[in-house]
Amino acid sequence: MGTVMRDVRLKICDLCGAPNLMENTECHVCGWRGHFSTEPATVRSVIEVARKLQMHEAARQDSGLRSLRLWFVEAWARFQGWFYRRRRSHRFPL
Repeated sequence: MGTVMRDVRLKICDLCGAPNLMENTECHVCGWRGHFSTEPATVRSVIEVARKLQMHEAARQDSGLRSLRLWFVEAWARFQGWFYRRRRSHRFPL
């Protein structure tokens, strides 16, 4: 995988900061046709920031899904308790 990343040449849009393939004549995000930064340190830093943002977003989504699952489990348990109590009260009237 490391060799594949070395083969991909990227440049950074000076207008919006988006990474672009070296072959692009304009930015795929904002359409800029001006200067692109090709300095390796700049490209690496933009890729690192993008990875960190992606990891943060994935963690946030995972946390949200866990909360949603917990809510459904609790709601299902409350429904089962209600259903069981209702069924028992109709089966054995006082």
